[in-house]
Amino acid sequence: MNMRKGNNILNEVVKFILPLILFVCAVSDGWAQRFMNRCFSPDIKTLQIYLNNNQLDFPVLRLDAEDYVTVSFDWMSHDFRHLAYRIKYCNADWTLSELTEMEYMEGLNEMVIEDPVMSMNTTFDYSHYEFTLPNEEMKMTLPGNYAVQVFDTDDPSATLLTACFSIQDPKVTLAGSVDGKSVYGVNKEYQHLTFELFNKNGFAAFPEELKVVVRQNGRHDNEVFDIKPTYVKPESLVFDDEHKLTFEGGREFHVADFSHRYRYSGRIDRITYHRPYYHVEMLPGKWEHGRNVMYEHDVDGGYIVNQQDVWSNAEIDYSVVHFTYPKDEPWLDGALYVSGRFCDGRLSDWNKMTYNYERHQYELDIVLKNGGYNFQYLFVPAGSKVGLPSRAEGSIWETGNEYQIYVYYRPLGSNYDRLVGYERIKTNY
Repeated sequence: MNMRKGNNILNEVVKFILPLILFVCAVSDGWAQRFMNRCFSPDIKTLQIYLNNNQLDFPVLRLDAEDYVTVSFDWMSHDFRHLAYRIKYCNADWTLSELTEMEYMEGLNEMVIEDPVMSMNTTFDYSHYEFTLPNEEMKMTLPGNYAVQVFDTDDPSATLLTACFSIQDPKVTLAGSVDGKSVYGVNKEYQHLTFELFNKNGFAAFPEELKVVVRQNGRHDNEVFDIKPTYVKPESLVFDDEHKLTFEGGREFHVADFSHRYRYSGRIDRITYHRPYYHVEMLPGKWEHGRNVMYEHDVDGGYIVNQQDVWSNAEIDYSVVHFTYPKDEPWLDGALYVSGRFCDGRLSDWNKMTYNYERHQYELDIVLKNGGYNFQYLFVPAGSKVGLPSRAEGSIWETGNEYQIYVYYRPLGSNYDRLVGYERIKTNY
């Protein structure tokens, strides 16, 4: 009897405390939330956000220009959904800014996505959604980072996806170069980025008012924040941090073009049909020996959704893509991933490979929309979040890569980060 009474008391305590714990966790997540291109529903695929109708261009607009970004995605069903979107302003680290809507935009901040198109003549059923920003009803007024939230009008509090873009008001210019000289040796497997920031049209800022972010090929796992200038000149700042600005060169990205079922190219072994879908079998991945530079016509991790002999985006089919990486025994000190801009340069369970003990290989099956893709294999050591191409494919300093540099400015006393500089620097060997 006493034990039963004790259990009843315990149940009441749990009923009281559990909601409180969940509330605190939710609030904590809200404080720490960092916006990225991300789908929160498995029914959404092929989220793209790009500049001026160029699928390979990063979504960085110029303030007061005629630039625009396109946001598109597929809902993997023919069931009609009333989807809408809103915009949030973000800090340099993509956390939510404290600015109100009236401070960073004009017009409405909830718009329904009009005229979704159902797929036609495809093995996968989907509905294609697409819109552009800015538009007649919605205009952004400040330079900086923006996150688009898409939701169902029946449940506005549940975000289905987020898509991120930036607006720059150029106040500085950037010039830089990449070489093989690093703290780890000369002309080995590392690339060292050096760049200089020049003031433009009388603009001047203290170094502590600037926040600089560097990405390699759009990757998020090895991006670098809060880089401080190494030298301060009268008209410029020099960034030459030998530790923070040194990256593994890796190898050239692999290319796979399955925009046509018969005239495919790149690292594709074959394309077959097993009812009800098409399957793309990739050639096995491997570690590259030696220092031979195998130049492929890659686009530094980018991809283009397209299919030959069709007339609209809603006629482009999906395929099941099979990646394999043979290995006698699995790695015990980390995990293997397939990476590229098709996964927004992130490492998650979606693009993590699984070891098959019977076949002695890592495997990954992903459903991708037909087109041309760049990809690479990355090994992530246990306890780390950074992918290493050297462990999976080898690394040489001569590899062609692209580095994106973002410069944010928050003057003393201000409460938001303006994007005042943006540049893409390619290796040129």
